[in-house]
Amino acid sequence: MTHEPSKSWSIELEKRSRTRGLWLCALGTCFLVSVYAALRGGYIGPDYDTHLARILDSKRFFDFSMADPPIYIILAHGLFRLIGRNNGFPITLSIIQVAANILALWWFFLYSEPRFKSPLLHLAFVLLLTFLPVRVTHVATSGTDWMTIPVFVIVLFLFDKFLSDETSTPKNAAFVGLALALGIWSKYSFMALIPALFVIFLFLWWRRGWALRQFVSICALSLVLPSALLLYSYWASTHVKNAISQTNWIPKGGLHGQPELDWKDLLLIKAKDAQLFGAPQFFKPAKSDPYPFGYREPHRHSFLALSHMGTFTDTENLFQDLTAVQNIEHRLIPDLKTRRPWKTLVMVASMSLGTLWTLLALIGTPWILVRAVKHLWKDKLEREDVAIPLGTAFFLLMFLLIPFTMGSAITASWTPRLYLVPLLCFFWAGFLLLDRTIVAKWGQVAAIVLGLAIAQSGLALVALT
Repeated sequence: MTHEPSKSWSIELEKRSRTRGLWLCALGTCFLVSVYAALRGGYIGPDYDTHLARILDSKRFFDFSMADPPIYIILAHGLFRLIGRNNGFPITLSIIQVAANILALWWFFLYSEPRFKSPLLHLAFVLLLTFLPVRVTHVATSGTDWMTIPVFVIVLFLFDKFLSDETSTPKNAAFVGLALALGIWSKYSFMALIPALFVIFLFLWWRRGWALRQFVSICALSLVLPSALLLYSYWASTHVKNAISQTNWIPKGGLHGQPELDWKDLLLIKAKDAQLFGAPQFFKPAKSDPYPFGYREPHRHSFLALSHMGTFTDTENLFQDLTAVQNIEHRLIPDLKTRRPWKTLVMVASMSLGTLWTLLALIGTPWILVRAVKHLWKDKLEREDVAIPLGTAFFLLMFLLIPFTMGSAITASWTPRLYLVPLLCFFWAGFLLLDRTIVAKWGQVAAIVLGLAIAQSGLALVALT
């Protein structure tokens, strides 16, 4: 009898080992698909030419007229110096971005695994995120979006270490602050985490009876540096002519004072949303469409439908066929890529099946958020109680600003590439909802969900290769 616990633990380790082996297979396959895409020009994203011009010019490292912070530009320029001015540079940069995201996903799966009761359901979650089309395509393209998932995972692990009562030390708070500062200068959207973390610190101060000095020092070490970088960036942008931080907003009054996506578009669904289930192409409106920008006509579709399409299809054709010759000296844009007609059918299937995962995320996210508030009140935060509220804050920052931005429909302020971190969290919430309700009562459902996730992954693989 004394050997039974040891035997049970050994079986558990063996099961985990097999499951993680499947993770490796999925992540390895995704990496190979992404490398193949990079060799075919997959690095050419919506802002490729803008980013490349800034990367090649060492005088523009700290160009605060642009919407992106400097870290990506500096790192990319360092690689450019090593490789030189040839096609190998953007291809290698794309492969490095993909590798960093594959590693980040591995750690995110390790982070989320203990919160699942069903290993099969967690495996389904792993497959969905690994082959999610918007994630796969946009971590390979030139731009700062690829940095959001790796930095967010770093913040999660460092905050998880800080969260324990015994490790809520100034040292660990300082590590959280450094990670958040890295986030701010990787993507300004990380500013949303500053107030969110401050609210958590307030409750911890109250529930754990911290001394005022401890609370102030923890807040200072965690939040002052990222806040200072953010304020400095904004200040610098106000001293630059035509900075995006100033020109991106709808001016009051005038002919162009109306938003292209208003609150009705953001909060309601529309009958015309059904048109998007034909998986239209971002740069190629249908011949029967009188509007020159196709489905990007103002007020035509809802934010939810547009985001769903962008999540489960390669709407911008980033991983499709490049019709121009790759040359770092030429201006290359996604408009030059074409999609084979039969792949549209695959994307239609991907978007249709993906409706299941979107519905789960829509139901699961508020459910987890309510639980997170209760757990925060009781000082019993679990990992999802931190990650999903932080991801929600990340999302709301951009979502709530859409009605105030210029060209929100035409320039695609709805695009899910801006919400890669929230998508990870929202889908996690949906799978946790399943794990703790339906699958908890009927375990066999997990196998069905895994089968659907495999089908979703297969559709993504076909569409992206």
